[in-house]
Amino acid sequence: MAEKKRVYWDACAWLGLLNGETEKMQALQHVWESARLGHVEIWTSAFCIAEVYKVKCDGQWANGAADSDARIDGLFDADFVKVVQVDIEIARLARSLLRSHDKMKKPSDGIHLATAVHWNLDQLHTYDGNDLLGLIGVKRADGGELDICRPNKLDGDNLFTVADESQHDPA
Repeated sequence: MAEKKRVYWDACAWLGLLNGETEKMQALQHVWESARLGHVEIWTSAFCIAEVYKVKCDGQWANGAADSDARIDGLFDADFVKVVQVDIEIARLARSLLRSHDKMKKPSDGIHLATAVHWNLDQLHTYDGNDLLGLIGVKRADGGELDICRPNKLDGDNLFTVADESQHDPA
């Protein structure tokens, strides 16, 4: 049996799924369903739970509503989602990665990247074009290359992902 692909989701991915963001839903639902069927594991940092605190309700942002928390926790508690802790090793790796990649400006992105690197994950899924997308050659702890991409690249490049990328890239 083939080994499960292990992907990391940052807050942008979780919020896209929770809020039903039209331009993200098809790819996110594909990853989610692949994970539900046992083909993929979705990994994330416990820190991400704190980042994902706003959910849209009837087009308005809902802060701190108990029903929003239950919905958020329901996703993070799924059997195929692996939530890992931010420990001293991850924090120090995040600091090092932030220093070595000038493009990254936010410590939260350093935590996401460090977690994926430390756990030797196959891909880091994000929509964060300002900091994470475009980082090339990031090595995992095992020496393999981490693929930092949008979730629509779960299965690699194809006609649809290439067309989608050309619509998002400023020319």
